[in-house]
Amino acid sequence: MKVEDIKNIAVIGTGIMGHGIAQVCAQAGYKTSITRRRVELIQESIDKIKSNLQMLVEKEVITKDEADNALSRIHGRKNIAEAVSDADFVIESVVEDMDVKKSIFREFDKSSPKHAILTTNTSSFSITEIASVTERQDKVAGMHWWNPPYLMPLVEIVKGEKTSDETTNVIKNLVTKLGKVPATCKDSPGFIGVRLQSALVNDAISILEEGLASAEDIDTAVKMTLGFRTPILGPLETVDLGGMDTFFYAYDYLYKKLGEKYKPPDLLRNKAKAGELGIKTGKGFYDYTGKSIESIIKNRDEWLMEQSKKLKEKMAAQKNK
Repeated sequence: MKVEDIKNIAVIGTGIMGHGIAQVCAQAGYKTSITRRRVELIQESIDKIKSNLQMLVEKEVITKDEADNALSRIHGRKNIAEAVSDADFVIESVVEDMDVKKSIFREFDKSSPKHAILTTNTSSFSITEIASVTERQDKVAGMHWWNPPYLMPLVEIVKGEKTSDETTNVIKNLVTKLGKVPATCKDSPGFIGVRLQSALVNDAISILEEGLASAEDIDTAVKMTLGFRTPILGPLETVDLGGMDTFFYAYDYLYKKLGEKYKPPDLLRNKAKAGELGIKTGKGFYDYTGKSIESIIKNRDEWLMEQSKKLKEKMAAQKNK
């Protein structure tokens, strides 16, 4: 199967996340079937999509014709069997309950065309376990969207133990056609994003619980440092630019003072000892052979200067209100 073969998409469960996912599919030109456990709430989902599209029109992100065309591609269905009967691609976005998901995937397997790819929007459940109830485990994968789906760019593609490379590649290509950015990982609790987010959130709560800072100051610290820089530098790029040895010594100190939770990963320790320190040695988590370090730093600094300018303008506008 190729991404060009996908014409019809079914989104099952259009509550908090699903209606936004359906909207993205419809905006990208796909005929999109939707259904909910409570059929009488389907119109509520369509109304939410209509409201989202109207906001995008008002902000001049899309035209009114584009909004109307997207809405015309969305079709409510009375049940799962009807919604997936002609689907080439299925996205499940129901409650995070493993038994419920397994039951739904059994229905997918029975009622959808044999070529259809089946995906789940779970944020943490095992893809391998969900796929196990089907006769097409090679065509089952995780497709974790972020809220709100019609605005957030990332879609994590999660490979179960039996997910084929062909299926993974089709999903990658579809994510790109939907105007989103794919990131692929193996099946594991929390995948990439939720696991990273949990580390940050748990520590933020611990700092608050220990009375070290107020909720406002904790959130301000994150927004004005990590949040400010993350759009241009991921965590591993940040270590490479800051120096593997610097990060190792800092985290080793935290480990000695705060305990096992902060023990530096073996990979960080080993790279620091091996002298793979990042840009200053030409190799860290990334290989910088043949790359201009000056250009990398310049791109970072130009991004940060632009964001600083926007922040100052925003603060000035708020001050003048």
